[in-house]
Amino acid sequence: MYSYLTISSIFLATFAGATAASNYGEYEYVVVGSGPGGGTLAANLARAGHSVFLIEAGGDHGDELLQRVPSFSGNAAETANQSWSFFVNHYQDDTQARRDDKFTYSFPNGSYYVGLNPPESTTPLGIFYPRGNTVGGSSQVNAMNFALPPDNDWKYIAELTGDDSWLPESMRQIYIDLERAHSVPPGTPGRGFDGYISSNLNNVSYVTNTTHVAAVVREGIRRLEGIEVEDQTHLSELLQREINALDTPMYGNGSWFQMPVHVDSLRRRSGARNFIIDTIQRENEDGSQAYPLTLSTHSLATKILFKQDGGEPRAVGVEYLQGEGLYAADRRYDEKTSGELQKVFASREVIVAGGAFNTPQILKLSGVGPSKELKELGIPVVKDLLAVGNYMQDNYEGGVRVRASTDWDFPYEARCFSGSGECLTEWLEHGQSILGEAGAPVSFTYRSSVSENEDADLFFFGTPGAVFTGFFPGYSTAFVFDPPVFTWSIVKMQTGNTAGTVTLKSSNPRDVPIINFNYFQEMADRDLQAMAEGANYIIEVFQNLGSPYTPVEVIAPNPELDVNQALMDEAFSHHVTSTCRMGPKDDPEYCVDSTFRVNGVKGLRVVDASVFPRTPGGFPVAPTFMIGLKAARTILAELVSES
Repeated sequence: MYSYLTISSIFLATFAGATAASNYGEYEYVVVGSGPGGGTLAANLARAGHSVFLIEAGGDHGDELLQRVPSFSGNAAETANQSWSFFVNHYQDDTQARRDDKFTYSFPNGSYYVGLNPPESTTPLGIFYPRGNTVGGSSQVNAMNFALPPDNDWKYIAELTGDDSWLPESMRQIYIDLERAHSVPPGTPGRGFDGYISSNLNNVSYVTNTTHVAAVVREGIRRLEGIEVEDQTHLSELLQREINALDTPMYGNGSWFQMPVHVDSLRRRSGARNFIIDTIQRENEDGSQAYPLTLSTHSLATKILFKQDGGEPRAVGVEYLQGEGLYAADRRYDEKTSGELQKVFASREVIVAGGAFNTPQILKLSGVGPSKELKELGIPVVKDLLAVGNYMQDNYEGGVRVRASTDWDFPYEARCFSGSGECLTEWLEHGQSILGEAGAPVSFTYRSSVSENEDADLFFFGTPGAVFTGFFPGYSTAFVFDPPVFTWSIVKMQTGNTAGTVTLKSSNPRDVPIINFNYFQEMADRDLQAMAEGANYIIEVFQNLGSPYTPVEVIAPNPELDVNQALMDEAFSHHVTSTCRMGPKDDPEYCVDSTFRVNGVKGLRVVDASVFPRTPGGFPVAPTFMIGLKAARTILAELVSES
């Protein structure tokens, strides 16, 4: 049930332009961020009967085609009212940083220059890194890759924290309970069929019905797995192997398959947003709201509110600004605009799920973080916690691009991308056409000679007939169809670099923090060697295809450079994690314990990708959905034990 608390005094804004508010609500839980962690958590708590106030900085655009159509994901990620534009630093060495042709500069009028040799009138910004600013968070603007990590990644958390609930067997049950599988028969062991996140595969016929693309896949399977593909049927069977299957061997020495995606049976995006809205809209027989979930959109969280409880700080609420385009990463941002200052209170807990950039920013603005940094900005220290904003990690991605002597025959259907309504009608009415394809047509895992265990440490996904080099302003519309080119992205798992940081630019919550990934600062030789080995493997596949494909020109990694240098120049990422990493309870090197509680602070948890002590697998969105459900169950179990 809802309860409301009226505060008689008006809280005065501490930063320019904010309008004060006088009415504040109280709920059991206040959750900041509606992405796959926070949104999943909030909806599950509400469905268990607990009042939840969910704060989302963006609006709800889940019914728009940009978010619903899988092939439009890149456009959604560059749409101002749905995504924030962060610019990050890959390297502290400015010379190395600017070797990347994706490096972006701004002109005085606010437009961008991307590339080498910038005009003198420009100001360096860094590398474009979009994040979802919408109900459902980045799971509403991503490419929908939905691969589970290797079991060893869950074992690592269990061993680090001493908490067996993180072992693979327990995490598999979490996955079963949230999944609604559409690609395997009902009852398939280890898979879920009644959950709230749909999983699927792309249409395998787009590959198996080709001649040229199928030739690449057959040769890749032969060289990696030692399997001679007999015919089209055999190829289809091999590609429909599921990396998310129970007891999967796909992370062993490597296998080819299709990428699992969070897409439903009608080829619509499935994500946290659907679950949130369904939870809010459910009604009892009398028409009243079935579940006590309140969603506050266009609400920028600015500070966690604390009180002292037995000598320790306790989180009791959240301060936020209500209004659109209030954050400097929003392309609609105007520093002269103001929002309405609000506060909301939590009788039980505040849960931060703002993502790996914004969660450490919110914590630090509230006084939870490294004391030296906070004191320099005049922020009163609530809890000195070194791990907040440090140890940031990500998967490196590196590109392999080749140009064959003939065109690839992947059926891109130009009509689907030329503004024709015919293709869209097919998708709307029947869930058909290439518009419903997500991620990439083919994928494989590869175990390099420097993998730290028996798992593959590289995850490849490939797109024939297209050029993709990473993220930069305009990347979604600059996507080039070039029929003889085949592009592969190498996703480096088991990355050894924990040197990334998120630090405050100022004490103004509307400012964007300073984000330094510090690429290849730790274990560079190992990570680059693994990526080079993987690149060499897929290049050899192309070079051994024979006529009519050869000779094959290698475009990337740049063959004119040392391979390590070439990989460093083009490396990018978009799976940021670990800025509030999980570890042993009260260990000063870690931010939260195994139950997501912030060390040294009562009533405060973090539930998003920032808590992973290392980036899980190649794509952290599925693991983040999982921890949203795990956190909800952890909280509910604690309530039972307390009663």
